[in-house]
Amino acid sequence: MLLFVLLIGVVTFYNSFDTIKKWLYQQKFRHIPGPPVDSFSKGHGATLGNAKKDNAFLETFLHWRSLYGNTFKFFIKTRPVIFSVDPEVLREICQDVVNFIKVDHLPNRSLFGQRITGTYSILTGGGQEWAIKRKVMSSFFAKQNMKVLFPKLVVLMDSLLEKKIKPKVGDGTVLDLHELYTMIFSAIPGAMGLECDMGVNYPEEIGRIVNIFLDVIPHQLRNKDTLERLSFQMSLAKQKTTQMVIDMRTMGKEMISEKRKELQLMDESEPPTNDLLAWLIKANDTAGLTDEEVTDDIMTVYLVMDNMSKQLGSLFIYLINYPEIVEKLKKEIRENPITDYRSLSKLRYTELVILESLRLAPVLLRGTRWLNKDVTVGGYHVPGDCQFQYSQYVLHRIEEYWPNPREFIPERFEHGVPNVESFSYFPFLAGARACLGKHLAMIAMKLTLSMLLSNFELTPVPTETKPEIVQNMAVTRLKGGPFYQFIPYQSTGYVNVTNEPNSTQDIQV
Repeated sequence: MLLFVLLIGVVTFYNSFDTIKKWLYQQKFRHIPGPPVDSFSKGHGATLGNAKKDNAFLETFLHWRSLYGNTFKFFIKTRPVIFSVDPEVLREICQDVVNFIKVDHLPNRSLFGQRITGTYSILTGGGQEWAIKRKVMSSFFAKQNMKVLFPKLVVLMDSLLEKKIKPKVGDGTVLDLHELYTMIFSAIPGAMGLECDMGVNYPEEIGRIVNIFLDVIPHQLRNKDTLERLSFQMSLAKQKTTQMVIDMRTMGKEMISEKRKELQLMDESEPPTNDLLAWLIKANDTAGLTDEEVTDDIMTVYLVMDNMSKQLGSLFIYLINYPEIVEKLKKEIRENPITDYRSLSKLRYTELVILESLRLAPVLLRGTRWLNKDVTVGGYHVPGDCQFQYSQYVLHRIEEYWPNPREFIPERFEHGVPNVESFSYFPFLAGARACLGKHLAMIAMKLTLSMLLSNFELTPVPTETKPEIVQNMAVTRLKGGPFYQFIPYQSTGYVNVTNEPNSTQDIQV
């Protein structure tokens, strides 16, 4: 009995000491404003949990921002987190990769222990190796090189139109646009040197697998007790998706082996300008890494390609309510067929529409960094060893920067991309971690819209489940479509492309 009493006393003392320790840590942040917590131990868990259920997670942060300003704190359990959409703070985050570092537990690095993108990929990496790889890969993704890649992308779009899209589209066929875009963008790596049979001939299968990854990945963020309560079906999904990761990585290693044999037969000091895989190999070799890291980058490429499918899917969710914009978009595209790289610049309104969709529905909804040391942000002293969050979704809806922020108004970009220098518009991030593939993304999205709207009339189809953009994760997820009816349009032709890599016309962003 005495032993039991002593044990209870020890446990009570430990819990009291731990509570006091956490309370004292929280006092370091008491000068930073923020909403009152739901409870000491759960922080804002109840509020954010309910917001997730209502698909209003980021709307909650937008509301808090209206009450407490651009920089405030909230709590994940007992841990303070700093949230900011102050443009000057965001500038510092983007430029200072030493003190604002990527967190080391990104969910896409592995799936239940099976490596996906690892820790040194061009997206999720950090440190010297990542910096070396990024410097090498910036040459491949440069604007000038995109002009060289352009004819291959056009040939790909033509091939997808004839072999994948027209055969499945009858008069009045209804398609899930997100699935269609996933197939299209999953095929792009195959046109840039990732030449596996599945990626070239069955891109829809690659897209299906990638989306299964993305559906299952969030489950591993749950705590152990929750995972143990997952259904038997979830257990099967875990097994299947883990095997899919293994199979895709095996496919990647086979591509790397074949590419290395090709490169050994070449006398050139630089990889071919249009061969993405050759450049990934060069980047990892330069950084002193191995083929495992090249495989990480291949997995990363397929995952981020799906971002473009989400972007255009989100665009057409918005366009359901803006038929006049659709008509204007179709008119421009049909009056300006793509004949070469320079002709892309004639699709000016198309570009404005894409830029506005990137504002209202950025693929990257929010981001997280870890503070290495004490800093001053937004006028507040913030202790180091602290999590820091920001949100493009919230930033792009602040009325001080964007009049009528919830309205879809492409014309707001008519005189260029405002607010980029002031860091209040950054769908592709900025600074040292700006998206390497932003020029490729803009070209590919323009080509896709041109290909579809030149050949089909698209009409939104009402469904029982309203299509929506899910706010809960860091990356956009789409739910319920959107579904559109496809009716063939008798166009004058889609593309007659010529290779003009020295064209001086550039695409914005």
